[in-house]
Amino acid sequence: MNKKIDALNRLDKKVVLAPMAGITDGDFCKKFKDLFAIVTIGGYNLDTATYKASKEIEKRGRKEFSIKLDGFNNYIIEQIEKAGESNALVSVNVRFVNVDEAYDKLLTIAKHADIIELNCHCRQPEITSLGIGQELMKNKNLLKEFLNRMEELNKPIFLKVRLNYIPLKELIDNLNYVRDYFDGLHVDCFYPGKPYADLNSLKTLAEEFNDKIIIGNNSIDSIEKAKEMLRYSDFVSVARAVLKGNVGWIKEL
Repeated sequence: MNKKIDALNRLDKKVVLAPMAGITDGDFCKKFKDLFAIVTIGGYNLDTATYKASKEIEKRGRKEFSIKLDGFNNYIIEQIEKAGESNALVSVNVRFVNVDEAYDKLLTIAKHADIIELNCHCRQPEITSLGIGQELMKNKNLLKEFLNRMEELNKPIFLKVRLNYIPLKELIDNLNYVRDYFDGLHVDCFYPGKPYADLNSLKTLAEEFNDKIIIGNNSIDSIEKAKEMLRYSDFVSVARAVLKGNVGWIKEL
């Protein structure tokens, strides 16, 4: 296991700041000094196809995805440096269709960030219609192609995935297909129709991938819920609770 990943297992802090549709940029992260184990910025589009998708998303009022590709490397270096002022490890959530086009930007991210998180999670139709986001977990061969190239970056690779989009067995089988290419799973324990996280599926996933770092996500807004999810994960991640200013309990965990 990568030494930096091994070091994660020894961190005292057990809460991660999750990516929130580009809201978690460097300026946002640095507000929370000494609070998180990891802060995640993104998601970022790294090629023409995903940038064009972001311009379509912008028509729905979501402008935070539209980071121009020209000048992206300077932009992301600045964001990583700002996020690092939180004194947390910095993870960058990314998405792309053409790994060759994205590769120069991936190299820049790898040089400056601590972790790269591949987005296998987004459910916006402009992204999923490209066969990526949550659709990527249906296509194990494309996922392997991406991860095979990303292995050259010599940086810990996490996958952000969503439960209950495809059957759990299919998810596990496809993750096992690329098992040697990633170091951690950031698991949105999405549970359709339920007001709580799917902890049973998280438990199964964590047992199957007990050699990986597991970050549990979804519906965590209190110390009690965090402790419950930490029974099956190494860390928990928060998003909306932070936007609402609900961070006091994190300091007590």
